[in-house]
Amino acid sequence: MTVKMYSKVVLFLVVVLVAPSVLGISKKLARLQSDPLSKTRCDLMCHDVRHEEKAQCRSQCRQKQLKPGTCPVADSPKWEAACVRACDADYQCDGTQRCCHHRCGSTCSEPTDLLTLAGLPPMPVLEEAKEKRRSVMVRWSNGVGDAARTVPGKILYLLQEQHHLGPKYEEARLGSWNLLLRTNKTKISLRNLLKPGRWYRFRVAAVSVAGTRGFSQPGPPFTPRKGPRPPPPPKKLRVRPIQAENGTITVRLEWREPRSDLPVMRYKVYWSRRVRGLGGELDSVLVNHQTVPKEKHHIDIRDLQPNSMYFFQVQTISQFGLGKLRSDKSAIFYNTTSANDHVPEALQKRQKKITGLKLVTFVWSNHSINGRITWDPIGTKHKEKYYVHWQTINCDKNKNHKIDLSAITQKNVFDIYEIDFECRYLVNVNTSWKSKLKESDITVNVPSCKYMEEKMLKKPGMLGCKA
Repeated sequence: MTVKMYSKVVLFLVVVLVAPSVLGISKKLARLQSDPLSKTRCDLMCHDVRHEEKAQCRSQCRQKQLKPGTCPVADSPKWEAACVRACDADYQCDGTQRCCHHRCGSTCSEPTDLLTLAGLPPMPVLEEAKEKRRSVMVRWSNGVGDAARTVPGKILYLLQEQHHLGPKYEEARLGSWNLLLRTNKTKISLRNLLKPGRWYRFRVAAVSVAGTRGFSQPGPPFTPRKGPRPPPPPKKLRVRPIQAENGTITVRLEWREPRSDLPVMRYKVYWSRRVRGLGGELDSVLVNHQTVPKEKHHIDIRDLQPNSMYFFQVQTISQFGLGKLRSDKSAIFYNTTSANDHVPEALQKRQKKITGLKLVTFVWSNHSINGRITWDPIGTKHKEKYYVHWQTINCDKNKNHKIDLSAITQKNVFDIYEIDFECRYLVNVNTSWKSKLKESDITVNVPSCKYMEEKMLKKPGMLGCKA
């Protein structure tokens, strides 16, 4: 193999091995406005620009700005041999890196004189974070001596954090850096921003119109004194029947994930059949349980017996270190008894549904049209309260007509008001203010004004309908 051919093989290997990683970095760095240091510098440069011109000013600044510092002399012949062009301008390079050009390519590199360059804000030095009552105080120095005094203009500080979950600090487990806040002060009180059970590290950067020296060395690790609490129980339990087959019943138990200091690891579901014991009290027979992964918020429970009362419970389980933290159990009763069978009084909770809901007629009253609805009354011993709700679905003529109204009545007849001609409304009647069962819905279609005059009232011209 000749020397010339050997050189070509080496060059090919360099391109194959190096180019993919460089292109990946280049793609990541090419995302505009993702660098908080450059963005903050441009915000300062455009601070006095008129409000309507700020967006354009910031955009031009980020694309044209030159970062401070001197590019290093090319010390890697491989880069020059590969001729990789990883960037075209400084804004495509992350943090304080500059787009440094060599003979036949370019790379993102850290300047060699950034820490000694005059005119930039001094590198802040973080103090140890201290916890005071319900907040955490983070302080840093703003530089001393002539170097600090000679920096012109306003200086903004960017505070970042990284953290990991667990009782012991492990640097290898720390996540990526996240921007917490931007301030012109050299101390900040972090209230309700840090979660229990986590280890934190902070770093800070000082930025002026002239640029920045980048982020400081991270401060000492910190964890809140108050440890994580057990997770809350699952929220909004609900049981829905799925099917009845071969003399057994299948139901779906559903719940919502609770807000917790710790991530949910899994759920534990318990269910049991309740029967009356010798003393008349309800006892559980054979408590079943099953684990549900954290991604699922429901479980199908099969082979339930008809005409029975069941007791369901769901528990949240989180992990902290090697230990597990368990929530209280959310609970709900469910009755598989048919409508004709007796439900034990201690556990009976009937859902009162409205039946026979219908539109009777339209009436003209006080120069407006009303819709009269009726439904079957509930109970005879005392007067029941009924909650009526109606809202606009759509209107053919008056597109701006939108209503969403509610009313209470003790009669089983009601006139819905403030409705308009050629509109459709969804009407719901229920015995509870909160619940709106679909079984208690009807759609009301209001006729045209002309139809109301001629066909219903049989008095043409009475309403003065417009053509």
